[in-house]
Amino acid sequence: MGRLFNVLTAMFFVLAFLVVIGLVVVFLAPGLLEGTPLAGLVRQAEPEPVIDGPIDVPTLAPIAIVPTPLPTATPNLLQPTWTPLAAALPPTNEPLATLGPTLTPSVTPVFPSRTPTKTATPTPTNTPTETPPGPPPTASPTRSEFIFTRSDISPFYLQNFANNAGCEWMGIAGEVLDLNRNPVAAGSYRVHVWGSGIDQRVSVGSAPDYSPSGWEQFLFNSPTIRDYNVQLETASGTAVSQVYSVQTRSSCNQNLVRFDFVQNH
Repeated sequence: MGRLFNVLTAMFFVLAFLVVIGLVVVFLAPGLLEGTPLAGLVRQAEPEPVIDGPIDVPTLAPIAIVPTPLPTATPNLLQPTWTPLAAALPPTNEPLATLGPTLTPSVTPVFPSRTPTKTATPTPTNTPTETPPGPPPTASPTRSEFIFTRSDISPFYLQNFANNAGCEWMGIAGEVLDLNRNPVAAGSYRVHVWGSGIDQRVSVGSAPDYSPSGWEQFLFNSPTIRDYNVQLETASGTAVSQVYSVQTRSSCNQNLVRFDFVQNH
């Protein structure tokens, strides 16, 4: 409603302005109204006749010019109405977030942990373990009653190399060593060999092809298996070693029996 009132008021002022402009134009340029319905509103002066020669111009009484009444403005019958504006509503206070109830932490009682009771651990008992029987004890070497014994590798077998008889020969030979494993002096000992038809004593050092204390005894003219006995004696015939049994071989590659004596104390 207020907007319509504002529009009508503006039209009224525009109309009044146009009326005022029109009146000003009529008084200032009345000729513009000829041929229009408003031509009778303005009275124009008649043209004066043209007279040749001098004319006595009568004195004219002054003509009263009655002004044309101006149109009165028609009052606007529409009374402006007061349109109440929307009252400004007071701002609505938004509700603040209400804090919920605070949870008060409850104290949880801590109970001491139960200490486990120590359980008596049974003490392991020594159970006798049956020991498997081992190999029979090895007899420790005892000191020989003789000052000479055979070497650890005697007897061992070789092919005849000390003479040119080759395979047509079979014998036994060796050497005699003292405590320092050096050859004893030649002639200081002798070797007694007997058995299978042989009984001979050979002086130490008589066969230098084997060692400075070497000795050799011929047994047979071909390789054959036979049994013999060997013992070391002093030059005077005293036994200084035990009696050892020796067996020969029937191979040409083993027709020499090597037998060495070493001093042990």
